[in-house]
Amino acid sequence: SSRYQAALTFLWPGIGITAMVTVIAYLVASLLGLVLAGLQMLPLGERTLRNYLIAAAAVLLVSTVLHTRPKEQYVLFGETGGRVAIIQGTPTAQADQVRLGQFPGAEGVMGVRAVVDAAAALDRIETGVVTSAFVPREVLPEGADVLWETSFLAPGLKRPAVLLLVLGAMLLALTFAAWQSGHHPLRLASELYVDLLRGIPMLVVILYVGFPLQGAIRDATGGLIDMSRVTRGIVGIGLGYAAYMAEIFRAGIEAIGRGQTEAARSLGLSNWQTARYVILPQALRIVVPPLGNEFIAMLKDTSLLSVLSVRDITQRAREFQAANFEVFPPFNTVALLYIVLTLAASSLAKSVERRATWTR
Repeated sequence: SSRYQAALTFLWPGIGITAMVTVIAYLVASLLGLVLAGLQMLPLGERTLRNYLIAAAAVLLVSTVLHTRPKEQYVLFGETGGRVAIIQGTPTAQADQVRLGQFPGAEGVMGVRAVVDAAAALDRIETGVVTSAFVPREVLPEGADVLWETSFLAPGLKRPAVLLLVLGAMLLALTFAAWQSGHHPLRLASELYVDLLRGIPMLVVILYVGFPLQGAIRDATGGLIDMSRVTRGIVGIGLGYAAYMAEIFRAGIEAIGRGQTEAARSLGLSNWQTARYVILPQALRIVVPPLGNEFIAMLKDTSLLSVLSVRDITQRAREFQAANFEVFPPFNTVALLYIVLTLAASSLAKSVERRATWTR
């Protein structure tokens, strides 16, 4: 009917988004999964623990040096009865203390007027636009009434200092765990990643990447990295499915007989050459069927990206329903489109599987 034709016309552009997200996320998950599987095969060398301990100590030392750098001194001066001028770029924690009145002598929540620099803040004070300002101590006018004074590490130093502290702590934890278990630290990190991501629902992974993680990355980079909604969706699905891909690749690699590795080494092949020319070609043929299943599952899970307002066919169906107050035409159409897409993907996967089986 005309309603279904209208729904199909509206949903049609979303097919390209769905296909693009699926293919790119599949490539990301495959590459990351292969890397994770490779890390799980790493042996613990004689100097591995020592090297990781040195690296952790160096990272923590740099973090300590950054934390001990001179701190910036800021003062709040004026009167608390009106609005306060806060310079753009002031750390959120200190700005919130001023805004919410969380300092000695505060009379309650204060209205905020954002300014570009200290000179603009002083100008707002002089013109009466605001009654107080939160500025660096070196620009404090003589004789001004100081309401509150604080110090903090500059954001340009605090962000790398905190990141290095976390990295150093993780390296120390992995080194200790490796010493206790006798496994390579990166192997333990890979296994931890796989176990954690497999235990979290895909929707939660997408929401976590789409909102809190994206915000943290944007703040940490000063807005330099600001992922679009489509990119967030691709990263979320890729990170989530990489854990499953890693297990598939690991099973395929372990299915190769140990004798083939020993034969390759007897021929003088290095570890990299053995993996590149002997192990991986055979393992990839073994894992073709489950990899095809993962592609189909990933194709269907792209519908979860509608929670990020990514305009795939599911999101477009929701938009059509909201605009026309019709439920069955858009969602029946989107269900049929997914069936067609999954059948096409299944046929492609079976074709690749037959070729892989034929070339063994």
